[in-house]
Amino acid sequence: MILLWSIADLLIAALLVMPLIATMMWAEKRFPIEPAQPRGAVRVDFKLAALNVLPRLLLGPLSGGCAAMIVNAAGGGFIVLRADGWWFAVALAVYVLATDVAAYFIHRVQHLVPALWAMHSLHHSAEALTLITGARHFWAEQLALTALFPVVAVLFRTPDTIIAVASAFYFFFDACVHVNIRVPFGVFGLVVNNPQYHRIHHSVQREHQNKNFCKLLPLLDLIFGTARLPARGEFPSTGLGTGEAALGWRDGLIWPLRGYFR
Repeated sequence: MILLWSIADLLIAALLVMPLIATMMWAEKRFPIEPAQPRGAVRVDFKLAALNVLPRLLLGPLSGGCAAMIVNAAGGGFIVLRADGWWFAVALAVYVLATDVAAYFIHRVQHLVPALWAMHSLHHSAEALTLITGARHFWAEQLALTALFPVVAVLFRTPDTIIAVASAFYFFFDACVHVNIRVPFGVFGLVVNNPQYHRIHHSVQREHQNKNFCKLLPLLDLIFGTARLPARGEFPSTGLGTGEAALGWRDGLIWPLRGYFR
């Protein structure tokens, strides 16, 4: 039953975001950062994104159950956020800020802890960033993060309406920051995350390593010393910088253990 509900939710979400996806894919062709992206690299993005979906549908309830156990053990949320009247805007702002702070530090941990980087590096192996790259993750990565790091849920008891609005908000930005669209933000690139700012995070250049970790607010990078404002017209090449990249289904399945299967 849970799986059926998950599939139904996925189909509804797909119908809702189809206009956004169609618009972004049109813009990628009309205003590309890289006009001639290798078709093979783009196809790999689609394969890895698809491979990320099914395990999350099948194992999502188990991952969520682990997170619920942690939240319940911690008291079920220390602070109750209200969604009635003008409290809705306040609660939404608090929830988004808390989510962004948690995401920032979890992202830094993903780059520092070898076991987490072994998974996260699949995302960074993308040598052609597109709309689909946002979903290009090792299939067990988000399951592990959901199960082990329910930070915001431990801190706040949040109404479903707040979570739904914030989730839609984050989906939009998470999809948009990887698009192959040349949209220079200039100094405003430090106001909200955007494709040029986030591309620095994926850059192969040494001076860009471990920069621009934020999910939504570059202010966090500024506060913690990890901000790197792109220069005018700066859109660096992306990837791991080692010449290693995922090639298809097999790499997507075994990425952290690929060294044992060569």
